Amino acid sequence: MLGTTMLLLVGVIGVLPLHDWLLRPLEEYFPVPELPAKIDGVIVLGGAEEPGVMAARGWPELNSNADRLIGFVALARQYPEARLVFTGGAAVLRGDRAVSEADVAAAVFAKLGLDPDRVTYERASRNTAENARLSHALIQPKPDETWILVTSARHLPRAVNTFHAVGWQVIPYPVDFLTGKPQEFEFSPLRRLSGFNFVAKEVLGLLWYRIQGWTSDLLPARRTAETKP
Repeated sequence: MLGTTMLLLVGVIGVLPLHDWLLRPLEEYFPVPELPAKIDGVIVLGGAEEPGVMAARGWPELNSNADRLIGFVALARQYPEARLVFTGGAAVLRGDRAVSEADVAAAVFAKLGLDPDRVTYERASRNTAENARLSHALIQPKPDETWILVTSARHLPRAVNTFHAVGWQVIPYPVDFLTGKPQEFEFSPLRRLSGFNFVAKEVLGLLWYRIQGWTSDLLPARRTAETKP
């Protein structure tokens, strides 16, 4: 009975565009903002980097979240005076040293024409809550400063929640969208199951962060998306 139920559930997820129906509200929670003429800094969350591949191949490989770094570099060029922060601490051993997400990101920045030394790297965080807490301790932003937070659109509600919890008001800047126009009924089980995995991760993440006390609300207030005059 359990096996039949699981097969039916997988079949429904694989055939119906459930992931699109559930993912779209997350990705559209914060629209792409109209940015002010001047900002103080830009933060990008790690997660696009593959340190294991770089350790083995020497090439700064990125995964499907690569838009995070692309958006970050674009904003760095748009705001040449802004402070830049990369936050992400995953690392793998390579010989007698570790290769971290920050190492991959720095190599990518150099290849895209952004001076890696212009970026401050927070290298110890293991999750989004630590991204916010450790970056805040490292940067110590002033209350009147204007910062942009770059991450995948589906991840922004959870990310903004954690930055808000440490007292860091940021302008959410969504990239790395997975939804386009509303999807019809088509047989594409592998793609739908993959998309549903992203949905489940973010929904469970929002719930877990609230239970752990890492955020004060299930979803952040939309006012955090507004730019300062």
